[in-house]
Parts: sequence; C-alpha cells; structure tokens
Amino acid sequence: MAQLIPGDSDCIGWDDEVPEIEIDICLIPIPPPTRCPSCVPEDQCDRVDVVEVGDPQNPIVEIAIFKKVTDLDCDFTSETSGTRIAIVGKQIADSSITAKAVKGDESVIAFNTTKVNNTDIEVKGKGKGARVVNVNTGRFNNSHILFNKKSADYVQFNNGVEVRNVTVDAGRGADIIHFKENSFIKGTNVIYLGKGKDILQLPANKKGKGTINVTDLMHNDTIIIGDESFSGKDINKGEVYLPGYIVIGQIIGHPIGCDVIPPCPELINPVDI
Repeated sequence: MAQLIPGDSDCIGWDDEVPEIEIDICLIPIPPPTRCPSCVPEDQCDRVDVVEVGDPQNPIVEIAIFKKVTDLDCDFTSETSGTRIAIVGKQIADSSITAKAVKGDESVIAFNTTKVNNTDIEVKGKGKGARVVNVNTGRFNNSHILFNKKSADYVQFNNGVEVRNVTVDAGRGADIIHFKENSFIKGTNVIYLGKGKDILQLPANKKGKGTINVTDLMHNDTIIIGDESFSGKDINKGEVYLPGYIVIGQIIGHPIGCDVIPPCPELINPVDI
C-alpha cells in the first residue's frame, strides 16, 4: 500500500482553492497488499490496496493502484464524519466510486492517476458540507460525475488534465465546475447545471478539439471564459458571442445518471454561436 504524509511541499496537493480541504498527499510506494480489499475483484488483489490513514475520527481513504485495475465497486459511507477519498497511481477503468458523508460534512474524491476511463463517480451528502471532485493528473475519459440532487458541488480539472467524453451532472444547488487554463478538452463533454446559481469556468485558449455542451443554463448562472464573465441571462437572450467549442442547449427531463453521449438525449434549441 502507500502512505499519506501531510504537509510536505513536494507532495501532490488537494485543491487549495476549496477552503474546507487543505491536505497534501505524498506517496511512498511499498509492496502491494497481502489481503484483498472488499471492493476489489479477487483476481486483481495484487494491483490495488485500500487503506484508511490520518485522523481516525476523520480518516482519508486511499485507493493505491499499482497496475491498471478494472471493475472496482467502492462505496465509502461515513455515519460519523466526512468522507475523503484519494485515488492514486495507475489507471482505473470500468469502475464505480461513491463517497457519502454524514449530514453537514464534506464528501471529497481526488484523482492523482495516470488515467480514469469508463468510471462512474457519485458524491453524496446532505446539508452545507462540501461535495468535491478534483481531477489533478492524467486523462479523464468516458466517465460520469454525479452529485446529489440538491447540494453545493465543486469539480476541478487541473492543469494538463485531458478531459474526453465526460458528463458532469451537478443537480440542484450552487455549483462550480472549473476547467483550468491548460486542461485539454476532447470529444463531446456534457455539463448538466440544473437549478441553482452555478458557475462554469472555462479556458480562454483551450487545447484540444472537443466541445463543452451546457444544458439547463439559468439566468442566474455564470460562464467565465478566461478573465471574462457572462451571465446566463445574457447568453440565453443571444446577447453574448461565445467561442465555438461551447454549445448552449436545454435538455428537457434528462434522466439523472444517463450514459455519456451517445446515448443521452440530443441537445435541442441550441444557440447559434
């Protein structure tokens, strides 16, 4: 397994832009586990370890991947505290990761992997606690991020991360979805904003030939492109010219948890940009 050492400036950091979470992660590789975690297929026990580290009252769950792993089905629910999950190492594919915290506490999933592919990430919780997904490294492809129907959510794709054919379903609540300036956007990526005062932050000079399809854009939402901010009201009224890679549309009654496009419903009533 691997260990987490807080406070080392050379470590991989959780996002310091989210004030509730200030944790540094430093990996020290040691031999693979001799036991098989319950959410890991038995034939892949030597490829991954799952361990709790840090404060026993509010631990960090680390999923350390030593070799490409598939078919993980990990559901971490805390009845007493927040749930913080760090997924680190090699590729994870065809898997499901769920985090749920006690009411009012934080649910956080951070990826420091080479690649995430065809994986479902669900973050749950009630009350005012943070619901956060940070993709810090590697490629994040063909995967789906789903939040509570009503919560304040935060998603960040960090510098240099490749995002391809991803859906983010933020549900209700005041949400922030942030693609950092040097992220690579490829394929068809769909953002369901839902009800609430949401912020979508996108790069001014994006890399890659992909698109960002934004649905459920409300008048009180904001899209930030580089240093410029545009209100959802002005965008919906056709008073704003957006870069061609951003498609604004409305999905009526889209199913929560639908797969990556295709086969999700097609965008309708797009704004000609």
